[in-house]
Amino acid sequence: MSGDRSKPDLTFVRLIHQSLRIDGTRLAAAIASLAPGDRPGRLPGIRAFFGQYRDQLDMHHSHEDELFFPALAARAGTDRTHLGELAAQHQALDRAVQAVGEALTALADPAGDFAIDRANAASALSAMTRLLDTHLTLEEQTVLPLIESDMPVAEYKELEIKARNATPRPQARFLIPWLVAHATADQRKALFRSAPPLRFAYWLNRRQYRRFDHALPRPAELSPRRQQP
Repeated sequence: MSGDRSKPDLTFVRLIHQSLRIDGTRLAAAIASLAPGDRPGRLPGIRAFFGQYRDQLDMHHSHEDELFFPALAARAGTDRTHLGELAAQHQALDRAVQAVGEALTALADPAGDFAIDRANAASALSAMTRLLDTHLTLEEQTVLPLIESDMPVAEYKELEIKARNATPRPQARFLIPWLVAHATADQRKALFRSAPPLRFAYWLNRRQYRRFDHALPRPAELSPRRQQP
């Protein structure tokens, strides 16, 4: 991780991308492992986690559309920022996320055909994660380098503060321990150094987060779990 303080610190956004990718895969694995008898037991927890995941993705996109992308386009230009392509991807992801939610609702219906509904949910999640990876990769190849090269540190910090203040409290209670759960030791240090109150938010909300997180599998090949600070 770069210690160059002349560039904006992108630890937070990179952690969001990292966590979205990892838990998209974990959600898919959770659905694939379900048996008919899991409908009243495991499935409600998976759906609850997906609800939190969806809220984080929606909030991330809102902050980009309303704060970060317009500010970057004002400095780097609309074409260099790929605003049209990014907006189209946001819309496609909105539809994909909605399809996952509907598929999980159908899967929870005891009157439905379990095998068919599970296959539909797995397909919807697969489509969502493919779109998400394509979108995050575009941001990492275009937007993030432009932020580092064209946006002053002070302006970026101001945008982060605005985004933090615009985050509803329920989402914030999930967000911080979620990011910490997927962070390396160096990323945790950078995260807490960037905004010291985040450490307190983590300790305050980590138990509640773990109740959601417990619903998903933790195979080492999907998401190596970092030691909690």
